[in-house]
Parts: sequence; C-alpha cells; structure tokens
Amino acid sequence: MKKVYIVLSRSNTIVAHLVRTFTRKYYTHASISFEKDLNSFYSFGRKNPKMLLPAGFINEGVNTGYFGLWPETKIRVLEIEVDDKEFYSIETNIAEFENHSEEYRYNILGLVTAYLHIKWSRPKHYTCSGFVAYCMRDIFKSNKHYSLTQPEDFYKFNFKKIYEGTAGDYHYEKQQVQC
Repeated sequence: MKKVYIVLSRSNTIVAHLVRTFTRKYYTHASISFEKDLNSFYSFGRKNPKMLLPAGFINEGVNTGYFGLWPETKIRVLEIEVDDKEFYSIETNIAEFENHSEEYRYNILGLVTAYLHIKWSRPKHYTCSGFVAYCMRDIFKSNKHYSLTQPEDFYKFNFKKIYEGTAGDYHYEKQQVQC
C-alpha cells in the first residue's frame, strides 16, 4: 500500500474570492501529491504565482510557488491509501501531464460550467479539482464527471484528514490532526 495526498487550499486571489462568492465553499483549490512532506504537488493554476495568466499544469510545493509567497494560505491535507496498481495509475496519469505540460491550459470556462452543473470538458484544459479527479478516476468513484468536481467533493471519500492550518505551518512529521 502507498499513500497519496490531496491538498485543498483557500487563497486570497481574485479568482478564489469570486469562486467562494458563488459556491459559498471554504476551499477553492485542489492539488495532488505523492509526498507527505508536500515538497512537490501537482495541479492546474498560475504558472507565475504573481500573475493570473498564463495558467495551466503546475508543479509546486508547500514552500514554493504560490504557497512560498503566501505561507498564510489555509490548507487542508487529506491522505488516502491505495494499492500498487492504483498508485501506478495515478502516477502514469500525472506523468502524461508532466511530459506534455506546455500543451495543457487552465479551463477558465470550466469554472462556470461546473458551477452550473454542466458537464463540459475541452481537450487539454482542466480546472484544478477536475485535474485531481481525472488523475484519480480509477480510485475516486463518483457519479460526477471529473469536470464537475469541486474541492469539497474530496471530503466525501475515504480520505483521512492529516492537517488543517496554514501552508507555512505545515510539517509532515506531525502525527496529530491540526485543526
């Protein structure tokens, strides 16, 4: 068995404020990691943390990228155990994105269609939570199409919360859930 980590975050960007206004949800962003220390995790977001665009496939860490610039960003870290076959499936999916990272774009229109509960996907375009759901589609059994997935949907599955607090305060050695 291996572990996979989902990082939900609440940033103070304009887009995050707009998403929270419409969805009334606390967390507005999702990422996925194979490392408990969160030195590397994958998502769809800002390629330059200081600029809204361009946006697409990104690899950052709890102390780098957006989170390195704004360590006060609130995060919730979820953990799930998967078997070797499931882990390989997720790893293979993410490797495909990594190998062709410049071809992928953030699905800005997907934010609107997901809010309206309209299943809609575009080739090589993803929202952050749609990307995580897509990469975990063999494990993340949902009646929702990946394009409709929102960060809160990850609460509903067999994930264990291992941390809740700020990105800057995250230390993977902590054995207790921080709330």
